[in-house]
Parts: sequence; structure tokens; C-alpha cells
Amino acid sequence: MSTAYARIILLFVLVALWEGFTRLGNVSPILVAPPTEIVVHIGRIFTGYTTVPEFYPNLSITLREIPFAFGLTLGFGLLVGAVVGGLKTVADAYMPILLVAFAIPKIIIYPIIFLLMGTEMMPKIVFGFIVGVFAVIFNTAAGIRQVDRNYITLAHAVGLNKVEIFFKVILPAAAPTILAGLRLGFGYTIIGVIVGELLVVNAGLGYLIDWAAFQYFTPQLYALILITLSIGVAGNYVFGIFERMWVK
Repeated sequence: MSTAYARIILLFVLVALWEGFTRLGNVSPILVAPPTEIVVHIGRIFTGYTTVPEFYPNLSITLREIPFAFGLTLGFGLLVGAVVGGLKTVADAYMPILLVAFAIPKIIIYPIIFLLMGTEMMPKIVFGFIVGVFAVIFNTAAGIRQVDRNYITLAHAVGLNKVEIFFKVILPAAAPTILAGLRLGFGYTIIGVIVGELLVVNAGLGYLIDWAAFQYFTPQLYALILITLSIGVAGNYVFGIFERMWVK
């Protein structure tokens, strides 16, 4: 049996158990909605026959915030990670600071971001960036440090300059680790953006999730959560394609 079929079977079994548990067990519909009802509400949300207010405008806001936040995560994370991974003196000086910053619970700095930037898109973008950037920095630095020094020595021997060595030797060799960091960073960035929307509660999918929870609209709540999760799944799939292409 292939891995794909095994995953499909496991998913089918779990959904069937969930459906049976909610239909046959003594479970409050306020707490758990059956999968069939969730699927129905997903269809209603996308077709507009739902109590969920202004789904597409809020979806549009989230889909704009995530690329902006991940763009910052990508650019800053790769740059800092490359510098820290490639220069030992910089790593010795600043890696402890980065580790301390990573260990700080990010949620405690959100009120400061909120006060400085208001309630529009920017605080959610910045918070998503802060949550996601460390995975990119650390994986990029680790990937560059793990490159076999013999490759670099050989590249010097054949006459490549430092820029050529970085793009033709170091970057391809570090690609799997860097891509793993980008994949993690993307997931964390989505988490940061959605958490920001849940905290600000004015727009986006996070706002709709909070609205459904507050109204005790359980099927709509689960439907919105699954729609949000699908963004992360789609992004992970895209990164998988890039990873296979880059490694080749």
C-alpha cells in the first residue's frame, strides 16, 4: 500500500469515527459538530448562503496579510540567517541575542505592536513576521554552517570567487535545510497573522472565527477553522514542489 493511500484511509477512518461519535454519542452540539454538517456549512460559506458576515472581504484581508508577513519573514530571515551562518564572528556576537529573542513569548509584545500601529493590517503583519522569522533565520544559518568545507575548498581551487561560491556551492548544498526553515516559517507566520486577527477582532478569518465562537455557531466555527487550515496546507504543498525542484 502506498503512503498516499494509507493517509487517505487513516483520514477516512478518523472522519467516520468523528461522525459516529457526534451522531451516536451523548455530545453537546455546542461543543462538537459532525463532519457532514461542517462540510455543508463550508459550501454555504463559499456560496453566500450563510450567517457568516462578509466572508469574502475578510478572506481577502487575511490573504493579503499573509503574503506581506511572509515576504518580510522570507527576506529578513534569509539575509540574517546567511550572515549569521556565514560569518563566525557575527554568529558569536549575535546568536545568543537571537536565541533570547526567540525564547520570549511573542504574545506579550503584541500590546506594544497594537499601541504603535493601531488596528489595521500592519500590526497583524508585523506579528506574523515576528512569529515566523526565527525558524527561517536558524534553519538558514544551520544549513550554511553544515555545508562540507571540502566543497568550498574545491571551489576556491577551480577559481570561483566568494559570490560564485555562495550561489553555486553553498546555497545548493544548504537548500534542503533552508527550505525546511521556509516551510516552518510560513506555517508560523500564518499562526501569527491569525492570532493577531483574533486579538484585534476587527477583520480577517481570525475575526470570523472569534465571531462564530462568541455566537456559539459551532458548525460555522469548525468550517472557518478548516478553511484557515487549508491555507497552510496549500502553502505546504507549494513548498513541497519548490523543494523537489530545488533539490533536483
